[in-house]
Amino acid sequence: MIRVCAPWAGLAALLLALPLRAQTSKPAPPTVSVPAAGPQAAPAGGLSGVVRDSLLTDGPLPNAVLWIEGTPREARTNLNGQFRFDSLPAGTYQLTFSHPVFDAAGIAPPRWRIDVPTEGLQGVVLATPSADARYGRACPGGRPQGTGYVIGVVRDAAADTGLAGAAVNAMWAEIGVNRTTGITTNRRSVRGVAGPHGEFVLCRVPATGEVTVWAALGTASTGLVTLDLGGRPLVARQFSIGLPRTAAVSADTAPLTATLEGTVKTIEGAPVSEARVFVRGSRAVVRTSASGSFTLSGLPLGTQVVEVAAIGYAGGRQAVELRPGAPVRTEVIVAKSVQTLPTLEVVGKVGTGADVSTFLQRARRGQGHFITEEDIEKRGAIQFEDIMRTVPGIQVVPVGQGYRVYSSRGAVNMQGDCSMTYFVDGAYFPFDATTAEPFPVAPIEIMGIEVYAGAAQVPAEFQRLTSSCGAIVIWTKRGGAGPKR
Repeated sequence: MIRVCAPWAGLAALLLALPLRAQTSKPAPPTVSVPAAGPQAAPAGGLSGVVRDSLLTDGPLPNAVLWIEGTPREARTNLNGQFRFDSLPAGTYQLTFSHPVFDAAGIAPPRWRIDVPTEGLQGVVLATPSADARYGRACPGGRPQGTGYVIGVVRDAAADTGLAGAAVNAMWAEIGVNRTTGITTNRRSVRGVAGPHGEFVLCRVPATGEVTVWAALGTASTGLVTLDLGGRPLVARQFSIGLPRTAAVSADTAPLTATLEGTVKTIEGAPVSEARVFVRGSRAVVRTSASGSFTLSGLPLGTQVVEVAAIGYAGGRQAVELRPGAPVRTEVIVAKSVQTLPTLEVVGKVGTGADVSTFLQRARRGQGHFITEEDIEKRGAIQFEDIMRTVPGIQVVPVGQGYRVYSSRGAVNMQGDCSMTYFVDGAYFPFDATTAEPFPVAPIEIMGIEVYAGAAQVPAEFQRLTSSCGAIVIWTKRGGAGPKR
């Protein structure tokens, strides 16, 4: 069996610069839980121990395949990271391993040199170094508190080869509060360039909170992937980019597009019908069937993000790797929306208790325009667009046989208008404002609306990189607490 470590040329010397030392003495066994039925000791002339990973998984490494270089001997770790080689003659050996997590990150696993005596060796701990020990030299100045790293590889989606020179970007929002300006939102970003084999490192990324990451080469780009380091110092992520055709591509080559098939389900496993499913960067939008299934064709290749919007549910999104050929399958899970929307009349009575909804919290900031269910009933609106006619900073203009809502405060697009970004029950809701189709949420279904006519007003949770025209956030009776009785 031939083992090939994932390439990491430019960073390989750095990654392997710090030598790893296996525990070769014979004191107490490693401090990991061992199943009662599992063997803990190697027979005479054998080698046993545990593989611990402090780099990517932060614990015992299960399902890793270890082998002794220069021999056909190999062993697989169990769920507790334990391994065993039986009847191993005395001598000096070099061990290494392979594991899908390391392969996906493009990291060449370490090698350990171990001296095995005639009676064998028990309780060996094969440990990878910590994230700081491995990558501290990759980012000048070390790792500031509260930050981490994103590492990985950028590959060609069709050829499955590394893409040197690809740009990898990370962007996030920092929210601050001061007495003069109140709540402020600032954009922060870092950028890295892929090495000879597509390897990259992004330094000083926030260790907590959502970060938007994407890769690009020329005019080709991946989707906007959301990462959360979850307090860890390191996260690995692989990207693939669908490059445009060139003249060298033969006419009988299959079109460089992909097909995505899948289902939308609740956490309990029930199918979600009539949900809108789309991939960022593609104009294709479909609705799920009664069984929750969907098919999207003609999609761009590479790492993309499929999103689901369904009234009454929190939005679902998932990164997918789209390649030419057979359809890619996925499953998107959505949860019921639990947003509760008390009427604005109770603002002065509720106080600062923990039960105050986020709707009311944002209303108190005064950064947007808020419309309650009672306001909607007073206006007698028939279509959603009718509700917007008296909202400051908003224009309702005729389009075909209907009307559309535009911001008069944001930056206009190439057509001279400024289309709003929509959210329904907290989830991004794709809507093409250039068509005559009315907005698919009727006034009778709505409990409350938040209108942010300019990009500077939009709270961080409703900001998107592709919009500068503000946002309209709609909370429905189906997704909220239901109509008041």
